[in-house]
Amino acid sequence: MDQILGGGAGISGDFSVNIDLGYHIQRGEILGRVKDTMVAGNVYAALKDNLALGNDAEWNGSCYTPSILVNGLSITSG
Repeated sequence: MDQILGGGAGISGDFSVNIDLGYHIQRGEILGRVKDTMVAGNVYAALKDNLALGNDAEWNGSCYTPSILVNGLSITSG
């Protein structure tokens, strides 16, 4: 995800955000861009079951975060 619109998770960990610009990735290869997509899930479950951490960390506000590959999120696109 490159550009996210909306708020983050509350204390329950449930979240739903609109993705203004994201990427369709399959088997590690970027196949194209996706626009106007929504991603929802639970941040605690997603982080517990993460599959991989990237080596591309960068500053996001006061957090230094890498890309994270996760399972179990719902994705809706128009």
